[in-house]
Amino acid sequence: MSEKKQILIPLDGSPFSLQVLESVKQFLPPEEHRLTLLQVVAEPMGIIAGPSQPAAAAGGAYTPMYNSHQDALRAHHPIYASQEEESKYGAVRSAMQDVFKQLEAWGYEVDLAVRFGEPVAEIVNFIRSRKIDLVAMTTHGRSGLSRLLFGSVASELIHRLDVPVLLLRPFKRV
Repeated sequence: MSEKKQILIPLDGSPFSLQVLESVKQFLPPEEHRLTLLQVVAEPMGIIAGPSQPAAAAGGAYTPMYNSHQDALRAHHPIYASQEEESKYGAVRSAMQDVFKQLEAWGYEVDLAVRFGEPVAEIVNFIRSRKIDLVAMTTHGRSGLSRLLFGSVASELIHRLDVPVLLLRPFKRV
């Protein structure tokens, strides 16, 4: 038997993006295809306090003064970008578990991947670093001004990739 075709399914965390899965099931049999679910999320920034303001104090001692109680707490207990990344990574993988289990129940071999950054760039880099045979995804179907303002990940991918892209524009909104 020949090697299974590698199918990448980019997800954005919305129920809308999952609608492509029924078409994948219908047209891409599990005996011939292995699926990779990829979700790209914004890079973590970390949460730290803004700079403190010097406050006049008796005896000339420096006493930091913050704009809010939250800023004071963050100054003493900052959340670093690496901590936020670990937290987001775990949350995204956890959220993908139901989809993962459903696809396995349908008979597919499934991998989960999470990347941080700009969606188009990360998807393109992911594809170039692996042997992906097809990208299957749902398009939000924006047109006119909303497409101009928000762009289209699907449209950008079509122009930047050299692998086939299966696009589904669902009949119903979720």
